[in-house]
Amino acid sequence: MSAPYLDGLNAEQRLAVETLDGPVLVLAGAGTGKTRVLTTRIAHILSLGRARPSEILSVTFTNKAAREMKTRVGTMVGQIVEGMPWLGTFHSIGAKILRRHAEMVNLKPDFTILDVDDQVRLIKQLIEADNIDEKRWPARVLAQMIDGWKNRG
Repeated sequence: MSAPYLDGLNAEQRLAVETLDGPVLVLAGAGTGKTRVLTTRIAHILSLGRARPSEILSVTFTNKAAREMKTRVGTMVGQIVEGMPWLGTFHSIGAKILRRHAEMVNLKPDFTILDVDDQVRLIKQLIEADNIDEKRWPARVLAQMIDGWKNRG
């Protein structure tokens, strides 16, 4: 008898869910059930005891998708899934890794990440403090230049 969470999967989806050894690549268009396959695969791995929640890495693009995946997995395995620190967005997981190993890159673990608006606001403050002509050096232009320099190392 198969687990109820496997019901309704097509043959390809079920193969992806039930393949437990090695990685699985899921390529499909929008609305074809990729998230369902991934969450069902996580639930399957957990329900079989092949991994603990803290041993699963699942990267999404949005916080909404991460919350949705956690909720779906919890529903499938019949419990709230706690201890899944590695289910999140690229940014949240990257920040978690950086905080955990901050000293290796000469940072303190309580560093702050500024979004673009914060960066532009800070540059405007610096421009004002040094009496720089903002018409000649607009904050957004400077922010883009700095970003370009960072990207080129």
